[in-house]
Amino acid sequence: IHWRLGAYEKSHQYLEQALEKKRAIGDRLQEGKTLNVLGLLHWDLGEFGQAQAYFRDAAEIAASVGDKRLQGAILNNLSLVHDELGDYYVSVEQYRRVLDLYEEADFPRGRGDTLGNLGGVYLLLGRFDEALEHYRQALAISEQLGSTISLSQDHGNVALCYLGLGQVELSLAHFDQAIALAAAAGMQQDRAYWLRARGNAWLLKGRYDLALEHHRSALTLYQQLGGKTESVEALHDMGNLYLLLGDSVSAERHYRQAMQIARDIGLSRGVTQNLLALGDLERRRGEPDRASGLYQESIQRAASAGERVSQGQALLRLAAVHAEQMRSAEALAGIEEARKIAEESGAAGLAIEATVAGARLNRVQGDHAAALRDFDLALSKLLEAPDPELAWQAHYGRGLALAASGRTKAAINSLQAAVRVIEGIRDRLREERFKAGYVQDKYQVYIDLVRLQLESGLDEEAFSTAERLRSRSYLDLVESGMAANGNEDQLREFRLQARIRTLRQTLAEERDRGSSEQRQSAISVFSHELLAAERDYQAFLDDRHQTGASVPAAEVPDYREIAAALVEDEAVVEYVVGPESLMLFLLTRDRLLTHTVEVRREDLDNKVALLSNLIRQRSSDRWEKPANSLARFLVEPLRAAEQLADIHHLYLVPHGSLNYLPFSLLPSHATEGSHRLIEDFTLAYLPTAAALSRNRRDSGEASSMLAIAPDVSRLRFARQEARAINALFEPDSFALLGRAATESAFKQLAPDYRMLHLATHGFFNKLSPLLSGVQLEADATNDGRLELHEILELKLNAELVTLSACETGLGSGYFAEVPAGDDYVGLTRAFLYAGSTMVLATLWEVDDASTLRLM
Repeated sequence: IHWRLGAYEKSHQYLEQALEKKRAIGDRLQEGKTLNVLGLLHWDLGEFGQAQAYFRDAAEIAASVGDKRLQGAILNNLSLVHDELGDYYVSVEQYRRVLDLYEEADFPRGRGDTLGNLGGVYLLLGRFDEALEHYRQALAISEQLGSTISLSQDHGNVALCYLGLGQVELSLAHFDQAIALAAAAGMQQDRAYWLRARGNAWLLKGRYDLALEHHRSALTLYQQLGGKTESVEALHDMGNLYLLLGDSVSAERHYRQAMQIARDIGLSRGVTQNLLALGDLERRRGEPDRASGLYQESIQRAASAGERVSQGQALLRLAAVHAEQMRSAEALAGIEEARKIAEESGAAGLAIEATVAGARLNRVQGDHAAALRDFDLALSKLLEAPDPELAWQAHYGRGLALAASGRTKAAINSLQAAVRVIEGIRDRLREERFKAGYVQDKYQVYIDLVRLQLESGLDEEAFSTAERLRSRSYLDLVESGMAANGNEDQLREFRLQARIRTLRQTLAEERDRGSSEQRQSAISVFSHELLAAERDYQAFLDDRHQTGASVPAAEVPDYREIAAALVEDEAVVEYVVGPESLMLFLLTRDRLLTHTVEVRREDLDNKVALLSNLIRQRSSDRWEKPANSLARFLVEPLRAAEQLADIHHLYLVPHGSLNYLPFSLLPSHATEGSHRLIEDFTLAYLPTAAALSRNRRDSGEASSMLAIAPDVSRLRFARQEARAINALFEPDSFALLGRAATESAFKQLAPDYRMLHLATHGFFNKLSPLLSGVQLEADATNDGRLELHEILELKLNAELVTLSACETGLGSGYFAEVPAGDDYVGLTRAFLYAGSTMVLATLWEVDDASTLRLM
């Protein structure tokens, strides 16, 4: 009882008295049991040396009296100590001996507990199959014994294994049982834990609504139970989830609630964690002063609590803000302090992060020799303590320093190394939204590589890099369905990736403990397991390649392959927008030409934004001036070099804010009164030039039309529009009108039609573009919101998808957050991914009656 109340010293006194009395009466078995309990007490206190001493004394007695059950219990508890010390290989061997002892003693409950402990080690090591096998055996024993508490824990652990294996449906089913059993046993805290875990499973399914519902339920339970620490964790998780959903206001509210509770209960780490989250949120919003204040507070809190690694991380975040504000002296001071903390605490990850930050600051200040020295130092350290995020940053920074030193060839090699690291990480991400988001803040690496390649006369290589910037997301999805045994391969790949991700995370956490707390045995085990996992993954990739199946990341085709898809009067114009220049590529059937125009990205963005705003003003020609100005950068360089002669069809591949530019309105020549581009050329847009070589389809089959106009859109003329379109293609057409235009009906019918016409509204989520979509009618199965992640799962055979709605061509950016390359997700891009050859959409609001006449 004293132990449960936290009165450990009192508890120890009572146990010692019991031990003394048992020795006095010569009861060896009871003496062994008490020594075992004393060992557990010291294990609970983190006093592992003393715990081992008690367990060894107990083990001698258990062996002398021949009690198999006690021998098993002591060895099991010794294994728990080895787990704490990171000696996982030792503990695994001992757990196996425990199982034999319990088998001989006919003690199923003990076998179940030990199987659970073994499963826990394998789960920690990312060996999900082995963990699952042990948890299943434990579950079978719990079922035989009818132990509700054990059944709940076993079902929950089995669910965690299935989650790691990518079998989300099975995971959800076992979480259901774990939650129900925990409720039946009155274990509300366990129930809350499994609710949170089930919410994370729904995240993998893309069901953010259900994930949020589960996290809310868990938080309510924690609050009812008075679990303050758990409430802090749950609130922080909900903040992260709201941020993922694009609701930064709710995210901030939850971070602040978590921080307040952490302050109230003196949970220092919880305060620091949420201060850092709030600082990152303000920095993301473009509020550096607010971010600085939060980082400073987190530094002070971490310092006073002795959280040295957290203090160092906050110092580096603050230094990054200072560097952006050109406050170099303050940035340097913060980096040096973080570096000192890393040395004193032995935190390898923090030391490398500080080295990279220092190198970056040296480069910005023009001390390229010092920058190169530090980048090389960081890269050498990363060989021993791999961190892909720091690796690509170090390669990128090194490349920029080399370029500034006039060593262009070496700079190109370094930037290419950065790209390889970025794409290596990206290719291991399973879900498309994560792939897009991961590359989002790294696009500048590609742009600088394009610039250097053009400066070196490497036009073909520059075009290939520009395509890599755009193409990976598109090509991955186009080819994702081509692999033999696709589902089986994808599941195996997910498992391998999950294991690597788990091991990298645990290894990073271990290294961040600081030298005094690091468990060298654990680091050795995790490193060995990670190396084995990466070898398995490489073997998997090699096998897929040798069997002819598509590799995880589709290769960007050579420009000659793309050129071969063009006919004589066609050309591709591809743009790359850099900070200080605009790079243009013109590809025809027989040549690749390039131009670089000096213009600041900010100026280009402002002109596009101005044109977009002015064109909405009715009966006004004020939009013509920014259109003419843009044409001087985007069209005139090609005209002046007479590179558009004999070209009648242009495929445009925009970049950045140019994704939102109506090129049709640009003048074809710089001269006054020139034709507009649309009058001289047939124009089409591509997400990537590579799409041209893959997306042409023989349209030999008869055309058929599916027209849709739901009532939920409240568009007055939508039904009339859909009927009129439907009439043009009768009898090979079908119209879904009003309440019949459900999401389920569309998903069922759409693959069977060559043309799809959707007369309805689009809706957009800037921060989470995969939650954007088109509005249809709800039914018993679907909510009526055909979201982008659902469109990506469709298998269409359409020649044309027409999105007859307001601003359906917009992606996730729209000036406030202009996306990188083609790795934003817009409705147009989603339908191309799903299999349509062409998509027709609009860039601005259209009057309902005008839309009817146009369509």
